[in-house]
Amino acid sequence: MPVPERRLGSPGSDSIADNVANDPNARDRFPYPGGNVIGVLLDDVALNGARERLAQAGFTPDRYDVLEGERDAGRIDVKGEAHGLAGTIKRWLQGVLSDDADHARRYAEHLREGHFLLGVSVGEDEAAKQRAADALRGADAQFINYYAGNYVEDLGGSG
Repeated sequence: MPVPERRLGSPGSDSIADNVANDPNARDRFPYPGGNVIGVLLDDVALNGARERLAQAGFTPDRYDVLEGERDAGRIDVKGEAHGLAGTIKRWLQGVLSDDADHARRYAEHLREGHFLLGVSVGEDEAAKQRAADALRGADAQFINYYAGNYVEDLGGSG
């Protein structure tokens, strides 16, 4: 059964940007998406396909976020400034010690180009990580990565 399309900013939207601002207990999966599989979807068709495949893989909408456009690009906080001194330092360290800062810039650019980012919460569950990656690959997502606490795993290839 197809998953109904929901646009960001509408009631029941997939993005939690508004909910994070209104609920101090809500966890924003961005800008530091530890325990998440992230993929880039280029259009609405791919996004809807990803939603359907995620549902088939057992992921309910509360297990993933969808980011879209300039408003959500700010949630990635490329420079870390929106998260105070600690965020700025973390982004600086990522730029020096890893590819994470490049990933953040790349994700922000995709959003500015009108693409979608979809982040699936999987924690450290290896099977869930593979199911999420398979669902995203099946929907033609690009730049699929798993972000752990201290490493990034490229999941773009076939499982």
